[in-house]
Amino acid sequence: MKNPKIHFFGFLGLILLGSSIPGNSMPPIFAFTWDKLLHVAEYSIVGWLGYRAYFSEIKTPLVYVIPLSILFGCFDEAWQSMIPGRFPSHYDVFADGIGVICGALTGSFMYKKSE
Repeated sequence: MKNPKIHFFGFLGLILLGSSIPGNSMPPIFAFTWDKLLHVAEYSIVGWLGYRAYFSEIKTPLVYVIPLSILFGCFDEAWQSMIPGRFPSHYDVFADGIGVICGALTGSFMYKKSE
């Protein structure tokens, strides 16, 4: 499977699927105190996959990938507010934003456009 857009949107779907698990059904391994580190890690993958999916089609993919991915993080937190036992947090959105920026910048260094 060589279509990076499928990877990008598939990963976004996995995030929403994980966010749909009720809080009392979560395995105890995910209840550690480094929750924000998990958010940074998963959204850095989002930023990297987003950049990879669009770097050849859009002239300045960072301008689109970063804000839209952060907006997805906001949507994910709003989605969690409707799931029993899950609670949204603006700190999670902040951690998501840090992850997206790190991942997208990493992608921009890895996938330099030949000009």
